[in-house]
Amino acid sequence: MKQRGQSLIEGTFVLLVFFSLLLGVVDCGQVLVAHQSLVERVRSAVHWGSRHPYDGSGDQVANMILYNRPSEPNTTTTGFLGLTRANVQVQLRAATAEQPDDEMLSVAIVNYEYHFFSPWLTKPLVSPRPVSISAPCAQAESRTTRGPQALAKP
Repeated sequence: MKQRGQSLIEGTFVLLVFFSLLLGVVDCGQVLVAHQSLVERVRSAVHWGSRHPYDGSGDQVANMILYNRPSEPNTTTTGFLGLTRANVQVQLRAATAEQPDDEMLSVAIVNYEYHFFSPWLTKPLVSPRPVSISAPCAQAESRTTRGPQALAKP
């Protein structure tokens, strides 16, 4: 008589461990996908920002990360993966007289919160490492001129 109840209890324990591991794998995959999506969004924003005139505040580059467009949308739209403008840092290191071609654009996403699917991880995890990418900017005269003539060599 005791054998029938024992197999039910053992099956419950095995399924509990199995589903716990399965949810852990889903959470790890979700964090990896979110991180790679942030890296790709920052990379494309730096690419866009290095080829267009800098607006002085970095808002256009930040909007490329948040909304995938240089201007803020007219409607209230949440940022990409819940990002806000406070999460995006944009810095332009200007060229110097000694090195006129040394203009560098740096973009970083800081304090991003990863949200989990698992019920036992209710608090979001704040990423301690920023997603940061830097790239040299195009020459100033080609950044201010639009069109195919800007890419042509004299």
